[in-house]
Amino acid sequence: MTVTEEPALSVPKGSPSGTPKQPNRIFLDTNVYIIGAADPASPEGQILQWAEWESDTPGPVEVVISDELLDQVGRVGRRVRGKDWGSQLINAIWSLRFGYVALDASDIQAVADSGLVPSEDAGVYLTAQRGQAQCFVSTNRDLIRAVAEKTGEFECLSPAGFAQKYLRSADEAE
Repeated sequence: MTVTEEPALSVPKGSPSGTPKQPNRIFLDTNVYIIGAADPASPEGQILQWAEWESDTPGPVEVVISDELLDQVGRVGRRVRGKDWGSQLINAIWSLRFGYVALDASDIQAVADSGLVPSEDAGVYLTAQRGQAQCFVSTNRDLIRAVAEKTGEFECLSPAGFAQKYLRSADEAE
């Protein structure tokens, strides 16, 4: 676990060979965990496997999390497959190499009030921002568009876009 006071990491640029350098720190939105755990063959599942989901081996990337994210994953997981599955998802998240971000409710509300991102996504945006994520991965197109267009703070990709850009190129290089 890392502390959020570390210096900001730069957005990954391509290597001299043209293959994009994988980010060292990412934020995975709730839907990535839900879909990835339910369908390991999906791009979301490939991302979780790459991050060493449910593995005893530390993954190649630090995943930024917060109570806000964990609450969402647990809530959606319980709704999709029951309370046990929601708890299993949260336990699996704790197995990842992660950076934890503590958020204040007043900060979340300030972001929601600002209109920077859709109000229901203020907590996840703030988690990625405060956790100094290099890449924000989500299936929520409105959120990705808002974050990418309004802030430019980090790369914003769909799970399929992330898998195509970072995971496929890594497989091809081997």
